[in-house]
Amino acid sequence: MTEHEPSIDHPPVHAVDVSAGYRGRVVSQALSLSFEQGSRTALVGPNGSGKSTILKTLARLITPLSGSVCLDGQDIASLPSREVARRMAVLAQLHEVPPDLTVRELVSQGRFPHVGPLKMLRLRDDEAVQWAIRLTRLEHLADRSVDTLSGGECQRAWIALALAQQTGLLLLDEPTTFLDVRHQLDLLELITLLNREHGVTVVMVLHDLNHASRYADRLIAIADGTVIADGPPVEVVTPELLRECFGVEASVMQDPRTGAPMCIPHATIDAASHESEWVTDAVET
Repeated sequence: MTEHEPSIDHPPVHAVDVSAGYRGRVVSQALSLSFEQGSRTALVGPNGSGKSTILKTLARLITPLSGSVCLDGQDIASLPSREVARRMAVLAQLHEVPPDLTVRELVSQGRFPHVGPLKMLRLRDDEAVQWAIRLTRLEHLADRSVDTLSGGECQRAWIALALAQQTGLLLLDEPTTFLDVRHQLDLLELITLLNREHGVTVVMVLHDLNHASRYADRLIAIADGTVIADGPPVEVVTPELLRECFGVEASVMQDPRTGAPMCIPHATIDAASHESEWVTDAVET
């Protein structure tokens, strides 16, 4: 259920030689990435690796230090904000909610890129809001003030806002934050439904590698702002990658239900090294 028809000639979002960072501090340098229509991509990597910075740069929340980001083949910097919001929905990590705003009112904000000349919501806008609230299972909270919700409920309300935009491109920065296991799975299944049934292109930052392997077709592993692996989960999630990227010793096996690679961490590289030293010392003693 999207309103913007994606370009068939260009990928929805494409970064060309992008260097990104904050206040002159370079986080990633000369990065080129392309995300194809209808794909599900997860950016993975340790804390501080640059995943969120890269996603924010793709979303135009951060201006590239150099290079360019294209949206449907057009330089995103040249597009009006309303036009960008019609084509791309973004869920960032941190949210500030005005006091006394209800869930329904918050989700309705997602329709403002589509409002008519009188800046009024129309019937199809109301339907889109109801659709987003229903998909995120917030019907019973629709008239509650957002600042009275739990962390997980609040996160679902922001996700509903992004869904209400009904764009063909969805960028999510750690969308499962604050959610319990059930709602994490609900959200990731919802993303899968939007992708498979509505053709929505998804780029998301995920911390849980097993979730990333199960719910993305492509993983981009990032360390120190550099792409160190890019491909299908079965090619990216390996003991060697976990050692190089995350600094952990882990086993990788096939999920018996989905067939996706599943990692079981055992110890950090440092801990494994210390354990080996302790064994050696004990033997020598």
